[in-house]
Amino acid sequence: MSSKDPLCVQIAALGGQGGGVLAEWLAEAARHAGYPGQMTSIPGVAQRTGATTYYFEMYPQAHCSEKPVFCLSPDADGLDLMIAMEPLEATRALENGLITKRTTVLSATSRIYSMVEKSVAGDGAIGSDILFEALEGAAKNVALLDLDTISAKAGGPGNAAMFGAIAGSQILPMTEQDYQAAIRIKGVAVEASLEDFAAGYKRARAPKPVEPASTSLHFDKVPAGFENEIAALPEMMRELAAHACANLLDYQNEAYVRLFLSRLKPFADAAGDLIIEVVRRLGSWMAYEDVIRVAQLKTRPGRLARIRGEIGIDQEAPLQVTEFLKPGREEFASLMPFAIGERMMKKHSSRSTFGMALRLPTTTVFGFGVLKVLAGLRWWRPRTYRYQYEQKAIECWLGAVEEAMKIAPELSFATTELAVLARGYGGVRARGMEKLDELFTNWSDKLANDPVALKIEVEKILNQARHDPDRECGKQG
Repeated sequence: MSSKDPLCVQIAALGGQGGGVLAEWLAEAARHAGYPGQMTSIPGVAQRTGATTYYFEMYPQAHCSEKPVFCLSPDADGLDLMIAMEPLEATRALENGLITKRTTVLSATSRIYSMVEKSVAGDGAIGSDILFEALEGAAKNVALLDLDTISAKAGGPGNAAMFGAIAGSQILPMTEQDYQAAIRIKGVAVEASLEDFAAGYKRARAPKPVEPASTSLHFDKVPAGFENEIAALPEMMRELAAHACANLLDYQNEAYVRLFLSRLKPFADAAGDLIIEVVRRLGSWMAYEDVIRVAQLKTRPGRLARIRGEIGIDQEAPLQVTEFLKPGREEFASLMPFAIGERMMKKHSSRSTFGMALRLPTTTVFGFGVLKVLAGLRWWRPRTYRYQYEQKAIECWLGAVEEAMKIAPELSFATTELAVLARGYGGVRARGMEKLDELFTNWSDKLANDPVALKIEVEKILNQARHDPDRECGKQG
């Protein structure tokens, strides 16, 4: 690269990760140091975790008399520095030919899964190791940063820590003081940002700045009072069962946890992989998200503080959060007693999208109060139509798995996986539940008379659920 070639930087993030503020800090640091530069952006869906891309070019000579003309986007083999707040976004740049042996990559290690990964039935996540291996094979250098451990506030955007890592990498010619001045000039959460900047700078300047990607899972501990029940389970399922119990205790109450544990007993002697799959699917299904659960999650203590951290504003700054809701017949019926709810849903089409468009400002006393009242209806949940409907479906599914274990063991694991159809909400979930109901009708006869044909049908449904969710749900294009 000649002295007249620009230094080229691309920043890739998701909405809420502070990529825009990071890009503005970078441009301000260059201006403060006297380097001509230009920043452009493709903001995407910044408030809905959509991809946001920022491109920055700077002339490597400070206070020059020439007036450089900059590009609006990078060329292939044109990046000196790639900043990724989400690892998958770095591999998108690699796919586009932007990351080469000229490029240094600074990437966060934590994942926010894409819609493609989330929409696949079961575990559709792309392994982090695969992403990082591809980057390390193509780039000049790759530094992986666990921003949650570097930042003073875990769960925050981490952009200030990443800004410190950029400064510490010394790929760009600005001084540490130029970067710090940019934070002060921008004026966004200055003290907290400077603290995270210092931590990121220190980590980048350390002898081993690369953080290994952590792929280990973290489970909640056994809830108090359930230690003996968990200890009585087969060892391989204890950790996951304890995690499910903690979640279900938060979801409902101790009686609901004991219902979960009682449902596991018939599978205690099953094969290891089947046990784990039953625990995982059952724990997830029993914590289905109804109106009460959504209200509970949206009134969690600390939610507003987390939102402030994600968008990078001080605790003193005014903040208004508005929930966009569209309750329809299903949502109203779900809170009714079973007989009333069943009558309401009798002629309801699973393809109906009708609902009342509501905007609920949850930073007001009224808005927060409405959600708090709904969240307080946990005691009422077992009396509702939705609860009775879901429990009946769960029992039907578990019964089908038990029968498969006895009659056609080779089909038992795939039958357990069918719980993936009870996913999503609205029409997606309704159509999946209809598919399950249709499949489990005369299940015993199907198993006894033609298990081979049934296995083909089950595998076909699972394949469609994983790779063609619209078709599996019966959606007509």
